[in-house]
Amino acid sequence: MKNLFLKSFDKIILSLLAILGFTQCEIPVEYGTPSADFIIKGTITDSISSTPVANIRVIRGDSTSLAYPRFDTIYTDVNGKYQTTVTAFPVQSPTFHLKVDDIDGTQNVGDFQPKTVEVVFTSSDWIEKKSSDWNIGQAQKTVDIKLKKK
Repeated sequence: MKNLFLKSFDKIILSLLAILGFTQCEIPVEYGTPSADFIIKGTITDSISSTPVANIRVIRGDSTSLAYPRFDTIYTDVNGKYQTTVTAFPVQSPTFHLKVDDIDGTQNVGDFQPKTVEVVFTSSDWIEKKSSDWNIGQAQKTVDIKLKKK
């Protein structure tokens, strides 16, 4: 008799847990990693004449992921402007490195020395903040670079 009661009681408890356990999950579960878009843009000019320099190679590297650093190569347009965007994990002060090279020699306004620039984002660089999903928002930094001739 006692054994029959315990088996029936177990079945009732298991049934209640199964029904209530699945119906009480009203909060949607999101899987993923928080991310943010970091935009670096600017103009590359001659340090003496301030003339925009076209066709300069800009290699962007990041230090937000030390295990798997990511690189992107872009070139300046005829007005010396460049822009690169990276989606990365939003760390406290994301740091990116720009390596600037003149790859065409004297075909543009001169032959320029290579230069490396460190770009550090701060809280004042955020242009759009989101709080509803995994994308935290966008941060933008303008970095104008002056190159010296060789």
